[in-house]
Amino acid sequence: MIKSITQLIVEIQADLSRWGETTKPWFRGESGNHPTLCPKIAKYTANEENYLLQSFRRQAGGLANSPPRQGHTDMWLFKAQHYGIPTRLLDWTEGGLHALYFAINSGNLNPRMYMLNPHHLNELAIGHKLPDYEFPLSWGRDKIGTVYVSLAWQHRNLAPEHMNVEETKGWNLDIPIAFPATYQDQRMIAQRSCFTIHGITLKPLSEILKNMRVELADYLIEYEIDFESRKSLLRELSILGISAATIFPDLDHLSQDLINDAGAK
Repeated sequence: MIKSITQLIVEIQADLSRWGETTKPWFRGESGNHPTLCPKIAKYTANEENYLLQSFRRQAGGLANSPPRQGHTDMWLFKAQHYGIPTRLLDWTEGGLHALYFAINSGNLNPRMYMLNPHHLNELAIGHKLPDYEFPLSWGRDKIGTVYVSLAWQHRNLAPEHMNVEETKGWNLDIPIAFPATYQDQRMIAQRSCFTIHGITLKPLSEILKNMRVELADYLIEYEIDFESRKSLLRELSILGISAATIFPDLDHLSQDLINDAGAK
């Protein structure tokens, strides 16, 4: 049970030592009693998924800087997820302290953090070893990233034009893949955003991995956060430069930070 940032760092370092020096982990913070590590779109039908994405792409351009409406489906998918549309993506961050903030900031019970070995996850999905630091991308023909993105826009059916029988040999599209974000605004940069994207199976990531009969700790580690330590953890995070305004760089969250500072006196 994590009660301090020092304790969290010690546990992360111990777990990383088992993954190897070249592993650059991703982190995710969650809270509440909803299914863990499960994309929100799992509760929706294929038609509803398509409606949400198409409607967001049709209407969002007038409200913010957005990609062109034609094509760029990966960037639209990232943007929809980042602004609250249910998608088959899960938000992750390259910053462990960022994930801790997300786990405890809302004040929900049962806060927890996850550390993911994204490179190892992708090797499991693709079925072979990958060079260090190589991740699937969402552009280019016959790439696994293109296929996963197409599932979201094609009513959960594979788009045949993106499939190459020889290249897809050995892929397991039931396994989510780790996907680097295409940064589109200051918020994504501030949060050091990255994503996993679910494929055919829209179930919790931990459940999918367990069904593969692999050693879960080789891919994913959970850290329980002590809810009673929430206020002290938030104070420690603020001292270390992680706060509402640094996670969400806008005037509303700057005001929240200032009010919190005044209340701390």
